[in-house]
Amino acid sequence: MAALVKFASSETNSQVLVFLRAAFGLAAVAPFAFSRGTRFLRTGRWRLHATRAVFSIGALSCFYFAVSRIGLGEAILLNASSPLFIGVLAIFMLGESLERRALLALLLGFCGVVLLLKPGTSLFQIGAVVGAASAVCVAFAKILIRQMADTEPVLRTVFYFGVFSTAFSAIPLFWLWQTPTPFTIACMALAATFATAGQMALTQAFTHNRAASVAPFSYATVMLGGAVGWFVWDERPDIMSLAGAGLVICGCLAMVLRPKQPDPWRDGRPVTPARQ
Repeated sequence: MAALVKFASSETNSQVLVFLRAAFGLAAVAPFAFSRGTRFLRTGRWRLHATRAVFSIGALSCFYFAVSRIGLGEAILLNASSPLFIGVLAIFMLGESLERRALLALLLGFCGVVLLLKPGTSLFQIGAVVGAASAVCVAFAKILIRQMADTEPVLRTVFYFGVFSTAFSAIPLFWLWQTPTPFTIACMALAATFATAGQMALTQAFTHNRAASVAPFSYATVMLGGAVGWFVWDERPDIMSLAGAGLVICGCLAMVLRPKQPDPWRDGRPVTPARQ
């Protein structure tokens, strides 16, 4: 998905790409949702769905901008650093006090983020800052997904993400619209297919499984993205980026693998799947 977005970003601005991703994603999932009937589509969590869509659109907008400005692997890694921000948000939103191990993991991970951002050097790029902002939005979105998991099945969650995100992402287009080329449309249709499939798989995984079992696989995207960026765009990370990547991945894994986790990543209390 990220590679296709990078191809399309050479012709169209990121806000148009976000709208196309949301619209194509909704088109892909809507038939499956409607086939379940109107009873399946009923929900009492409208506000959470809408709020989750706002943060998810923010994450996509920041991520797509970052993909167009910095290396593919770096953009994916910054986006995947959300567990660090979940650890911070848990203090304020969930009232959790972090143990020493968690604080050390946060420190380690954020040191890696700083190395990736490269502040105060000639290598500093605004795209990296925006990429980090995407992780903050992802953190909020994941917390909201977890809060809805007791009543909302995966398909309904993904469907209402498509509904609200398509509506919300259309608003900036009154000012930022660019007519997409056939190449851009083809790239984003395929990207939306990959993204929707990945979103459903990830939502299913984090809703019904232990985070410690799921999280390590998330970082395979960083290696895949780095490999694609290297072979397609000749993007070669410098020493600071490689060191930062190692620290971020270690910090994130230490956060999600720790014995005591915040509610969005808790291992000890299984989530009861909602009726589908």
